[in-house]
Amino acid sequence: MGRLHRQAEAAIDPQGRITGGIEPSTARDEIGDLSRTMAALLERLQGYNAYLETMAGRLSHELRTPVAVVRSSLDNLKAQPLPEATRVYVERAGEGVERLSRLIARLSEGTRLERMLESGERERFDLAAVVAGCVEGYRAAYPRRRFEYASPAAPVWIDGIPDAFAQLLDKLVENACDFAPSASPIRVSLAGGPRRAQLAVENEGPPLPRAMVSRLFDSMVTLRGPGSASEPGGVHLGLGLFIVRLVAEFHGGRARAMNLADDKGVRFDVEVPVAAQNP
Repeated sequence: MGRLHRQAEAAIDPQGRITGGIEPSTARDEIGDLSRTMAALLERLQGYNAYLETMAGRLSHELRTPVAVVRSSLDNLKAQPLPEATRVYVERAGEGVERLSRLIARLSEGTRLERMLESGERERFDLAAVVAGCVEGYRAAYPRRRFEYASPAAPVWIDGIPDAFAQLLDKLVENACDFAPSASPIRVSLAGGPRRAQLAVENEGPPLPRAMVSRLFDSMVTLRGPGSASEPGGVHLGLGLFIVRLVAEFHGGRARAMNLADDKGVRFDVEVPVAAQNP
């Protein structure tokens, strides 16, 4: 029974994702029956989770062609002389197609990142330089936002893909900007240690529902309502934090979400191992 208990605990990570399995017992008793049932259950759940996480890529592939056909047909229709009342409906249809196109682009974003991580070559880079460059870019991209950056005193060298880490930070900052009051700052910090580096993004705003904290980094999970500030036309699929998780895990780290001590804001942090030796 103790062995089954240890295997069950090791099969699920702190975020509730299935990362292992249970070796079914050959014993012909109740414990053996239980281990075989749990092993089969975990295998099915793992397959279902994998299906959910790849569903976005499959949907974007299937939707791209029919949307292109509709767009082409609408463009041809617009080129024809139409009554004004009819043209209004054609314009509305065109807006709908553009919204679908943005949705498809978001659906395929996670798939493109996974391919980049699979095929990209690792290199040793200074994470502090990547983060500093990103923060300067955010100050230009969000001119009405105030960004506070606490930088490390020395370079933070890690092995991985710099562009992927920049994309991770983009998603964390985009998420913070969506929920933070307009007059409040977005706080970014990076700290390097002897073994691990910690990147954090904090914002004021509503706290995370406790029941959702363990699911935030799963695919297709979002707390945004319709008409999100960062998504034209209210298109948001809950893939941003899933991308954060993918990048963190690729670099041997983990991503976490937590409410600030006073429940007046949220903190997301990513921990990754530093390079064994500096260049």
